[in-house]
Amino acid sequence: MVSPKSHIVSMSKKIIKPSSPTPSSLRHHNLSFLDQIVSPLHNPLAFFYLKPENSSYDINHISTLLQNSLANLLTSYYPFAGTCNDNIFIDCNDVGAEFFNVELDIPISEILDHPYYNDDINLVYPQGCPWNTYDGTLVVAQLTLFDCGGIAVSVCISHKVADAYSVIKFITDWANLTRDSSHAKPSILFDGTSFFPPVTDTSTLPDFDVGNDGNCVTRLFHFSSSGLDKLKIIAAAESGVENPSRVEVATALIHKHAMIASGSFKPSLLCHIMGLRPPLPLNSIGNACSFFVTSTQTEDDMKLSNSVAVLRKSKEQLREKLKNVTQSDIFFKVLELTKQGAELLEYVNKDDAFKCSSLCNFGLYNMDFGWGKAIRVSSVSRGVKNQIFFMDSPTGNGMDVMVTLDEKEMEIFQSDKVILEYASPVVKM
Repeated sequence: MVSPKSHIVSMSKKIIKPSSPTPSSLRHHNLSFLDQIVSPLHNPLAFFYLKPENSSYDINHISTLLQNSLANLLTSYYPFAGTCNDNIFIDCNDVGAEFFNVELDIPISEILDHPYYNDDINLVYPQGCPWNTYDGTLVVAQLTLFDCGGIAVSVCISHKVADAYSVIKFITDWANLTRDSSHAKPSILFDGTSFFPPVTDTSTLPDFDVGNDGNCVTRLFHFSSSGLDKLKIIAAAESGVENPSRVEVATALIHKHAMIASGSFKPSLLCHIMGLRPPLPLNSIGNACSFFVTSTQTEDDMKLSNSVAVLRKSKEQLREKLKNVTQSDIFFKVLELTKQGAELLEYVNKDDAFKCSSLCNFGLYNMDFGWGKAIRVSSVSRGVKNQIFFMDSPTGNGMDVMVTLDEKEMEIFQSDKVILEYASPVVKM
């Protein structure tokens, strides 16, 4: 088998520092409690583009534009150009961000036609960075040129300074500044400690790092709009839930048939990530997520309609709890939810707990740096079992779902006739 690294024709790295030095008054940025409890891994996202039609956008020009706009952006996102110290604070010392230029000897189709199954996907990310405790900077970006003229722009940002919402906000602002250097300066707040005061003794923090599982595989499935509509009709008719969402019905279906693939029924949990903006400000940057847990104790609980009903009820209960919460009280509400979730997780085997997260409806396919909209947006698998990750599809028709399971269980899951009735593997094995 040819090593993916053999496709690299050239690689160079630059350090991009903020275009203006960070004032001494902003040098010390305390991490919030939510920043402290997340793992220090780098969240990866990559955006693929066909060869720019405008001939002025040659690769050197594109690289210069990206580097200049990144330098300007880091003056606003100054903690992102700093150094994390002892899980307590960010020293906003302007060490900058790493920026890689990489040229490959393969066409963009080599990756786009085989997403998530092909090791080549990792070539568009800085090596060793995605989902790793990276020794370099908090922000690591890469511009990749394919031999067909297509390009990819990838970004990996430490979870210590950004949740998924903040990562997308950063990339959106970067795209805006690249496309138009006179674009308004981002109006953002680094105010996490106002809502989630940090702890000084980090040894008391809960450990939510789920590590890495070596015997699991990831597959990408596409749910068509028609398939999702069928599931919604079934769920609504049998559960009484009004307008079940595509994520709700797909979650219920995947969870049920992943448990079937495991061989026998066992009580299990679904952990659902939920953003806190609102009630927190939409321009608040950092970590502002909570999670809620739903459980299945009987086989009847796993019925599509019952699972959707429980999921909807749990979401509505959480929203009601947060509806009128003051900014001074939200910490205690989130802490309560975190403790409740952690207690539930103690009662099931790790292999029977599923984590669900979604990047749907974030407008990722509208990400335009100046040479058009992305034709594909990707992430990479964290290599952890029982992960379900939802994203919009490139065409806007339906939804793509990245599912990670035990290798033997995936063999059963991806051949499940019920799953294949509503979804199709992006690449058939």
